[in-house]
Amino acid sequence: MMAITHSAIATAGTSLILGTANPLALGLAIIGSQLPDLDTTTSTVGKIFFSISSWIEDRFPHRSVTHCLLATAAIAIFSISIGYFYGDIKSAIALPLGHLLSCFSDTFTKQGVQLFYPYPAWAISVSNPRRRLKTGGAGELWVLGIAIALLTLGIYLANGGGITQKVSQNLGLKDGVVELYNQNASTHQVYARITGYWASDRTSADGKYLIIANEGNEFIVSDEKGIYKTGEQIITSKVTTEVGEVAKTEIIRISFDDEEAIAQLEELQQTYPGTDIFLNGELTVDFPEDVKIPVEPNQMVTAELVGSSLKLNYCELERAIAYLKEQYVVGTVEVKIWRS
Repeated sequence: MMAITHSAIATAGTSLILGTANPLALGLAIIGSQLPDLDTTTSTVGKIFFSISSWIEDRFPHRSVTHCLLATAAIAIFSISIGYFYGDIKSAIALPLGHLLSCFSDTFTKQGVQLFYPYPAWAISVSNPRRRLKTGGAGELWVLGIAIALLTLGIYLANGGGITQKVSQNLGLKDGVVELYNQNASTHQVYARITGYWASDRTSADGKYLIIANEGNEFIVSDEKGIYKTGEQIITSKVTTEVGEVAKTEIIRISFDDEEAIAQLEELQQTYPGTDIFLNGELTVDFPEDVKIPVEPNQMVTAELVGSSLKLNYCELERAIAYLKEQYVVGTVEVKIWRS
């Protein structure tokens, strides 16, 4: 087979099997797919590493020692050991996987391969010699085209979280949707496309919302008008997720020891201008009668006053500042910050 066909088959298989579109993994798969042809000086990789291919060519038959499962195992031990050291096993698997797929694809050619070397048996997938692939022939070009199509499909599925995630997305299954959110929430903003209705009046709540957090299989979401929770304010019939712009999530804790709350909160606002900031926690306030929390229809309760305790649940920073103006407080809050 041609080098480009081996590369296409290896990257397509790696993308679909590992569920990845990582350029490093696909690049390693391409390298792995070329290694079997180190046994001949006429191949692309053989010409690049001529001294190595010449040494192998003089000592071993073509499609034997470099095309066998023993070679795949040796490459796997080497690659996975390095991947374990660097903490990227998935990408490391791509190198021996690319080699294995390349060897397997050569079993469809006229000569076949000695897949079980040093046992001198030739592995050939097609018994009829006329049906076997000829290097550069029409059959191989069809295989190349199919492999490129499968590679495109693999990358598309991987960018959507894999086959399972795509099925979950299309069916609106919450387990898969939550998993996709958890995979991307630390590095990107994730949006929910919701089909459903408002619990209060049964009118449509269809739309695109920014996901702030998940609680079990339910989401806390927001738009320009407020914050809502699926299963409570919004009753959903279908939820799909969409990965948005890159955004780093940072979580910090702020403690107050009978001190004015506004100073630290306004400092937070100045430190992270133009970012989405939400507060969680419970604070004891000196003058609870001065805390005015408006009742807003269809919205999740993000601030609740119980006696002298103000409970914050994904309360926007601007609202918290308004509630705590001129208040001395005691307690600790967790601050969730999205930085684009």
